[in-house]
Amino acid sequence: MILVDYPGHFIAALLLTGSAALVLLVFRSSELQKAGLQPYKRWLILLQYVSIVILLLILWNPSRAKVSTTRSQDSVLAFFDTSESMSVADDGRLSRLDKAIAVFGETFRLLGADSSAQRVFGFDGQTYHSGSTDFLRRWGSQTDMHAAFSALAKSEPVEENRVAGAVIFTDGQAQDKNPLAYLPLGNKDFRVVLVGVGSKDRRPDVAIESFDAPSRMAIDTACNVKVAVTARNLKNQAVTLELLKDNYVISSTQIPPDAFRQAPRPGDDSPAAAKAATVEFTIGADTLGSHMLCVRARTTEQELNPANNTRSTVVEVVQETAIKVLFYSQVASFDIGKIRQALARDDKIQLDFGMDAIKSPLLAEQALQTCGHVKLPTDRRGFHKYDVIILGPCDLNSLTDAQVEGLYSLVVDRGGGLVLMPGKSGYGPDAWADKKARALLPAIFDSVEREISANNSGKIELTLDALDGGVFGPETLKDCFDPALPYYPAVVCKPASTTLAVIKDAPAIMFHRIGRGRVCMLNISKLYLLYREDLEGGPLCEIISQLTAHCARMSSREAGIELFVERDTEQANKVRFVAYVCDDSFAPVAGANVLLSTADVVLSMDEVERGYYVVEMEDVRDQAIIATAQAEINGVFLGERTTAVSLPPARGEMADVELDENFLQALAKRLDGKYVHVDELDENIARTFQSQTQA
Repeated sequence: MILVDYPGHFIAALLLTGSAALVLLVFRSSELQKAGLQPYKRWLILLQYVSIVILLLILWNPSRAKVSTTRSQDSVLAFFDTSESMSVADDGRLSRLDKAIAVFGETFRLLGADSSAQRVFGFDGQTYHSGSTDFLRRWGSQTDMHAAFSALAKSEPVEENRVAGAVIFTDGQAQDKNPLAYLPLGNKDFRVVLVGVGSKDRRPDVAIESFDAPSRMAIDTACNVKVAVTARNLKNQAVTLELLKDNYVISSTQIPPDAFRQAPRPGDDSPAAAKAATVEFTIGADTLGSHMLCVRARTTEQELNPANNTRSTVVEVVQETAIKVLFYSQVASFDIGKIRQALARDDKIQLDFGMDAIKSPLLAEQALQTCGHVKLPTDRRGFHKYDVIILGPCDLNSLTDAQVEGLYSLVVDRGGGLVLMPGKSGYGPDAWADKKARALLPAIFDSVEREISANNSGKIELTLDALDGGVFGPETLKDCFDPALPYYPAVVCKPASTTLAVIKDAPAIMFHRIGRGRVCMLNISKLYLLYREDLEGGPLCEIISQLTAHCARMSSREAGIELFVERDTEQANKVRFVAYVCDDSFAPVAGANVLLSTADVVLSMDEVERGYYVVEMEDVRDQAIIATAQAEINGVFLGERTTAVSLPPARGEMADVELDENFLQALAKRLDGKYVHVDELDENIARTFQSQTQA
């Protein structure tokens, strides 16, 4: 029983005492004696007083429930984007993150006791609870908004406080900008406000999109490097581009505004879409060693994001090691003589020449001594000493099984190169019957003989595959004027082979990869006509030298190990190195010690399966990487491999820092939330999360 209108102990005692006195006074009357009720006087007084007490209790309202009002405080989750793009100072003073923190304090914390309890989180590549804005970890390398929304789904009330909603401060530069990839929140009462942080005014932003430079160059050579530049909101300003080598400016050029062409991203046709231009510089390799190349862009007006104005890479200038080549033939001809002269002109080639055209054993022995001829190796180890073997017209049936096996193993197992020349009367590749030998051929020969005629003649032309693959340069055949003939008119490339040059419709130079090595075949009649003494060998020297260099993929020291480099698909700044290690019989090796050295860092590679070793490096922003892997087991050196690769440019967090309101508005609609710009955030938004009054 609750006496809602109970007046208090003093008044209640006063009322009860007064009522008792009044009842006693009434019952002193003589009327009771006249009525004959005097014996019942005490019971009547008691009943009368009890009725008065009951009446007082009814007046004090013992049955009405009392309603009390209490206030419960809700919790609001505050998420702050702490990625690198939030470090941009749009106004030249405060970074975006600092501005978001300041606005958050003004709108949410100044509501006093009526405000909700705030729980502060930060997110970049992952979401974390900081407890206070003072402990936010700044400038992460990426923005993963999926992690932030995953934390929303897992949020729990603190001390019985209901989680009313979340406010998320971000500039919209997320890894995933597809609003449909974000699942709507299941709780419709959960309120989400996305706050866009960043200036709405479009300021100029120039970026170096890519810097295409070779990772390795030979001493005393020159090459062109390409720089791709993008610009937004340029406003008719010229861009100055500078190339630095080891921190010294070696070249500079100016890009006029009209040189930029519209290059929007897919679906981006806005006036602020990026425009692109490409510039080429010529660099020379004059000193050995590693050199830092850096390209930087600048404009006359202050930019929104100067962090993407530079890009650097490393170029290693090396003294080219000689390619060990064996040129072997069983036929003497003008072609053999001119190709030998062309090979002798190339300083990069260490040439061994062998000819078994002399049938007399006595004369052959004298020729070996006087002319420096060498014999064709007799086993696998002998073949493995060479990087490339150029095989002239040769009767394969005259070779032993060990020699055929050694030739096959040179290409497939060791990773060496093989260049084949045509020949007649059973001395050409078309007469090869051995299964392994035919597997080496990049061509298929028609069973029906065709006569060579003038109708087959034409100019030798390089294919796009040859130019795009870097096998030949456009100047290779510039001095080749005479029409040529295909040696085998009926030959066709294997499906996996590549045609590097053609004469009319007939393939003139064919190439394919088999196992670890490469095989190239020449299908040109009268090759000696391509030799030009007045032009230091002319087209023949260019063709033979470049084919030999292309087939010489690895030296004997590198045959025991291969090294591959690739960017991580999920993290652009992470690079993965994979080494394949084998022994002298080219079987994969387990339990080897493999060390990787790159950029003055030495790392031990972990074995993931037999013969394969892996290590990863983070925060690698260079496009060119030079790495060396060394392998040994039980004190036995297995090999050393140095690779120089140009990786695709990593698109980092600072590649685009403009506020993406379109994405944030679409995301807010997807989540059934609300989007506001940070300058429009006021107390009305904060009051939507205000503490609720409950009965």
